[in-house]
Amino acid sequence: IEILCHDINVHIPHHISPRIPSYNLRAAHQSLRDNWGKYLNEATWNWRLMKTILTVCHIYDEDRNYVGFDEIAAPEEVRPIAFLKRVMP
Repeated sequence: IEILCHDINVHIPHHISPRIPSYNLRAAHQSLRDNWGKYLNEATWNWRLMKTILTVCHIYDEDRNYVGFDEIAAPEEVRPIAFLKRVMP
């Protein structure tokens, strides 16, 4: 699946330098692990992680820093995270 997603799981180096081409992301990611591993937070994919990713999303708010999607002013019917929490056990 990584080939289909262009190594999305090793794209952290791209955030450090957008000039790193996708074909060098794996080597750059390994270099980050070798040099900064104790500071990295890596997770193994599982359904619980997927649920967390989908239901604990945050958005930047200039006044309050990062807030949950459902904390922003929006009618209940357009609150995507509240909907996902209802449909995902």
